[in-house]
Order: sequence, then C-alpha cells, then structure tokens
Amino acid sequence: MLALDPQGELADDALFQAASEQDEAGAFAESAVNYRELARRFPKSELRTAALVRATRLLTHLEKFREAGDIAEHVLAEKPELGPFEYVVLYGGSALARLDQDDEQAAHTFIEKGRAVIDAHQLDAAGRVSRDLSALYYALGELRRRRAERIVFQPLPKDFGVALEQRCQLLLDAESAYSDSMRAYDAHWSAMAGFRVGELYERLHEDLMRVTPPASADTLEKRQLFEGAMRLRYAILLEKALKMIEHTLSMAERTGEHSAWVEKSREARAGIERAMKREETALAALPFSRATLEQALLNLQRRHAAPEVQNPYK
Repeated sequence: MLALDPQGELADDALFQAASEQDEAGAFAESAVNYRELARRFPKSELRTAALVRATRLLTHLEKFREAGDIAEHVLAEKPELGPFEYVVLYGGSALARLDQDDEQAAHTFIEKGRAVIDAHQLDAAGRVSRDLSALYYALGELRRRRAERIVFQPLPKDFGVALEQRCQLLLDAESAYSDSMRAYDAHWSAMAGFRVGELYERLHEDLMRVTPPASADTLEKRQLFEGAMRLRYAILLEKALKMIEHTLSMAERTGEHSAWVEKSREARAGIERAMKREETALAALPFSRATLEQALLNLQRRHAAPEVQNPYK
C-alpha cells in the first residue's frame, strides 16, 4: 500500500506497520530508519511520537546512543502525553547518550527521572521486568561503574580501608543495576551487563595489585610477605570475574546471541584465565609456605580493616 500511494491517507499507518514488522523480525536498523522516516514525512501524524519512541528504543539497543539521545530529548522537550514505559525508554536513551558524552550529571538526572517513573507506576515488580527498563538500568550501572573506578590505590590513599570499602560498595551498587538490566531476559542487554560485571571485578583486582608495600615493609622479606598476602586475599576477585564471564557466555550460547559483547567476553575469559595463572606462579615463587602467607594476610586485615568483597547476587 505504501509503495502504491506513498503520500496517501493511510501512508503513515502503512509505514508504521512496516517498521513494526521489521522490529518484530529483528531487523532493528531498518525498523529504526522507517520509524524516523515516518516522523520526517508525516510530522502531524498521530503515530509520530510513538514512532520516535520506538526509534529511540531501537537505536539505544543498537548502541547508537547519541542518535537515540537526540531523538529522545527532542520528544521530551515537546512534553507529549506518554505512557510510563515510553518515558522510561526516553530517559534511558537520554542517559546513555549523555554518558557517551561524559556528561555524568545530566545522565544522573535522566536516570533519576526514569527511576521515579518506575517507582510511581510499580514497573519493577519481583522477577522478570519489561525490556523497556533495560537501558535505564544499564545506564545506572555504567554511572556507578565510572564512579567506582575513579577510586584507585596508587598512590596509596591515606586510609586504604575506607577507600577500598567505598570502591567495593560502588562495585556492588553497579552490579545490582546491571543485574536489574539482566532481569528483562534480553540477550543483548544481558551480554553487555554480564561483561561489565566481570570487568568490575577484574579491574578491582588489577588496581589492588598495584598497591605498593607500606613504609613499614622495609626489608625484602616484609615486602614479599605483603605481596603474598595481597595476592592471596584478592584472588577471589578473579574467581568472581571468571564466574560472571562464563555465565554470560553460557547465556549467549543458549540464546544464540552473537554481538560484539560476546566476543569481548571470550577475550575477557582468556585474559582472566591468564591472570589467574600468573597469580598462581607469583605465589609459588615466594619463599613462604601458605600458612605463613595466611598469617601475614591476617595481620594485614587487622591493620587496615579492609572489607570483604561479597557478591549478594550469587
């Protein structure tokens, strides 16, 4: 019908239906083009706003965040009458676009607006959630991840225990948000979020392994004991990272997900496995028994009162 009468009375409806069918078939890029074309060709169409919201969702899914954000913020500026899920889609797209531009304050504002809509309409019931919530929760995870990774340990903070506790809390907060994104059971968002969770633990391990011995470690033996205690204590971070990456790859195999995030996860798994072997080799090279290292670890824990990095989602 659209081809026969591209400017006819029902042309906008035909274009909308064509885009919807492409969306259902998984042709997301083509669908987004048609939704945007409808808005361009038929600016007074009753379907225009719905088309732009759907284009935002698709472009966000395709990780074309700036394009999605431009559309989303344009629609929000028009103050249309929208349903709660539509608002969440627009806020999620806007938040990820602003994060892509390193504008964390604006991203935070959009995220909180989206969360307010979710809370007001009780969209986040226990169990599975709508995929329309995935982008917003992923954006929340990204914001928290950025904040966590700004806390580093080289040079050594004045209060290492406090700094580590703050980093760990932000890590767990980020993981919670990524886990909420996974609750939509959308393979693409789950692959992205799963990779990020594994990365959170791996990077924390990397940063902790850069910690230099304290001034009190004034002999080779003391420095080696410090090194061994640190390696022994934080090996669990690599184990947690590997577990999440393997979970992500299993999900991808089960669902047939083949995005770049799956390949990133494969590369991450190989990197984590290499890191675990390096840790084992480094520990074995130290001139101490495991019992001696465990005692050094106990002394280190008492001195710094460093928190355990627990994972409440496993």
